[in-house]
Amino acid sequence: MAHDGLARSIVPAHTPVDGDTLFAVATGQLDSQGNLLEIGALAAEVTSQAIIRAVTYAEGIPSYPALSDLNNQ
Repeated sequence: MAHDGLARSIVPAHTPVDGDTLFAVATGQLDSQGNLLEIGALAAEVTSQAIIRAVTYAEGIPSYPALSDLNNQ
């Protein structure tokens, strides 16, 4: 479900050549059962927010401007 976060913030998403892969890690220390629907919905939301934050705060390098460089022109 976290892949839905990609589609919320990247257009086009899920193309055959974009290499969109997500990994999840768990510690296994939670004793109770989680709500899979809630966890998945939250995963999609935080994935989308992380992408938007990364693009917003990225710094450009020579010949490859970042969004902030384009906004300052």
